[in-house]
Amino acid sequence: MDTRNQTTLLSEDEHRDCRTCLARQMSVCGKIDQVALGRLQAISRPTLFTKGRIVFEQDSPLDHIFLITGGMVKLFRLLADGGRQITGFLGPGDLLGGIKRSAGAYCTAQAIVDVTACVFPRAGFLRLLQEYPDLCFSLLITATDEIEAHNDHIILLGHRRVPQRLAAFLLVMGHRWKTNGADGTVVQLPMARTDIADYLGLTIETVSRAFAEFKRLGYIALPKTSQAVLLNLPALYELAGFEDMPTPRVSLGL
Repeated sequence: MDTRNQTTLLSEDEHRDCRTCLARQMSVCGKIDQVALGRLQAISRPTLFTKGRIVFEQDSPLDHIFLITGGMVKLFRLLADGGRQITGFLGPGDLLGGIKRSAGAYCTAQAIVDVTACVFPRAGFLRLLQEYPDLCFSLLITATDEIEAHNDHIILLGHRRVPQRLAAFLLVMGHRWKTNGADGTVVQLPMARTDIADYLGLTIETVSRAFAEFKRLGYIALPKTSQAVLLNLPALYELAGFEDMPTPRVSLGL
């Protein structure tokens, strides 16, 4: 039996109260009032996707919407030639699912580590969008930010050399998911180096050499493969071409 799509429904004790959920600060539900929040929580189903589980597959119907509350998901699309393209990494506060006219999934979503999520029926979530303009407007802003982020990624792949790509990736990853008020210098990298290479349009050998060079230059420390500590922010900012970091945003995986 294929177990990739098995999920675990969390118990009431494990259910994250929306009022205390840390992901709420970064998600679209952080922009709505208590009444709308109660309605949203009423239709949610807290679910655990263990490491390696498929949340949904490319081209499959999307009957649910997933709000990630913990862990990280990678998005990838299988190409006609048998290849694979990583299209993004999503973490706490980000949304996955069918918030579009066509409910078919553009890509596959897979848990990189254990992932917890609030799962909403698509029909019920869309009804709430109609009833609560603040929620709908927040989602519209999120979609606009997502278009801009995709454009930035195209520029990253097309016009930047290897060190620039890696510096931008590390800075954005650290900035998007700051942990417990951290300053963004400790970057969690639960994905494989092959995933980073795929996302940046590079080979695994090139990415490994770039990490080693950054470490040799004193730009980063690598206490473990799943974590990087940014030691020289000015050098990384200069490499990435950033004057200021982009505003943290919610991401959509459709």
